[in-house]
Amino acid sequence: MTPAPTTAQMLLCPVCSQPFKSSKNQNSNLRRHIKNTHNMSPTMHPRKCKWDSIPDGRIKDDKDRKERARKSKRLWARKTRLRRKVEEAALVLCMLSQAD
Repeated sequence: MTPAPTTAQMLLCPVCSQPFKSSKNQNSNLRRHIKNTHNMSPTMHPRKCKWDSIPDGRIKDDKDRKERARKSKRLWARKTRLRRKVEEAALVLCMLSQAD
């Protein structure tokens, strides 16, 4: 049995080229290595946060927050309306099939 190829890349220390194996903590490990081993500020490798994965990034002000809330509510309302229509259609079909 051959091992499956991994798509994650190993990180290399920019100072000494030490590789860090792929894991969920590899960024933290690299930052700690830079700070402790090389006595440098880890700003060379910036910290990642939960906002990096969100397309629009961090919420900037009240206007942006309200806009995102409205967008979320519109999406929820659209899904709910569609679900109700499907349930009503299924109920009508069920009643029609029982009438025969």
